[in-house]
Amino acid sequence: MLRQEVDEIEALLKGLEREGLVMQKEKGLIFKRKVYGLTPSGLEEAKKAKEDLENKANKLIQAIQNGDYSQIQSFESDIPLMLALSMIDMMMLQGLMFDMFQF
Repeated sequence: MLRQEVDEIEALLKGLEREGLVMQKEKGLIFKRKVYGLTPSGLEEAKKAKEDLENKANKLIQAIQNGDYSQIQSFESDIPLMLALSMIDMMMLQGLMFDMFQF
């Protein structure tokens, strides 16, 4: 199972490298290892993606505050990443669950 995940990550990194978004380097004096870093264009893409996610997080927060539950479903695939990056608060989502299901 782990080998399959490693292979998938390596394939993903190779694709990003071909697109010019990441570059591979070797690090270490005695124990050499591969590391990857963002290229300038990769950094730009990452900044754009973060801004887009921040805009979505702000729209989600606004929808929650307005009680517009119909809009919230369109954000559900982004919510885990928003939580991981501290763009939204877990307590807000817990409150949302109580409001939606009236516990």
